[in-house]
Amino acid sequence: MKKSTEAILFFLLLFSFNSVYSINPDREYIRTPDSVKWNYQQLDINTRDGFRLNTWIYEAKPENDKDTVLILAYPDAGNMSYFVYHAAILANAGYTVVTFDYRGFGKSQDFEIQKEFLYYKEFAWDLEAVVETISKEIPNKKLGIWAMSMGTTIASRAYPQIKGQIDFIIGEGFITDPDVIVDYYKEKGKEILLPESSDEFKISLESIDCPLLILTASNDKVTTHGSAIILQKKLGDNCEISRYEGEHLTGFQVDYDNLGFGGWFLSELEEFLQYKS
Repeated sequence: MKKSTEAILFFLLLFSFNSVYSINPDREYIRTPDSVKWNYQQLDINTRDGFRLNTWIYEAKPENDKDTVLILAYPDAGNMSYFVYHAAILANAGYTVVTFDYRGFGKSQDFEIQKEFLYYKEFAWDLEAVVETISKEIPNKKLGIWAMSMGTTIASRAYPQIKGQIDFIIGEGFITDPDVIVDYYKEKGKEILLPESSDEFKISLESIDCPLLILTASNDKVTTHGSAIILQKKLGDNCEISRYEGEHLTGFQVDYDNLGFGGWFLSELEEFLQYKS
């Protein structure tokens, strides 16, 4: 178990440093939920514009069941198989976890992707379809979005369409202003494109009125703690921020020696849900 955990941490560090702000889908799965001996259901979901999305639903550990569903909107690289260990840890803690692949990722339907885009608005349509389907498939439970980096733009962009169906959002590496990302990388000689006016994104973002927890990293130079504070002032009391020492998207690794992989993330999530949802 120790060796496998060390391998996970090495992989995640590699992933977090090399996949930022460049859409890089992987069409092959590196593992599946049953590879970690977790019960799951595979489900095909169709979007409003006719794309098929591959989805995995991880069963919550029955004796720990918290009657809460987490839908993962992951970052801009890989596919949902990169987050099997994350999802299994949350499912073991009692959460039903739903992961899905955006169009053009994993085993979801083909979609032409230009890597220089920060995100695609069609990915928000994907999230909308998953939320709508899961709210019907798994009724009478709290439903939240667990978003990471690019996934936070997807959650924000989809929010006006899903606000009546979800109860909370937890976002790590939260993008609050696409123009800042574009300008930051332009200075470094890298071109990042936006799929639409940033004003459209900001209207969606500032409409968020459900409980929102933003996790920020001390060494994150782009999705900074300061930018999260600015957003918090706009959104008000429903928005909370928790800061950890580390790099972009390494919240599952915080205080690993004492809490284990995902321990800090779980404690922050549970405290947030106890008081906010």
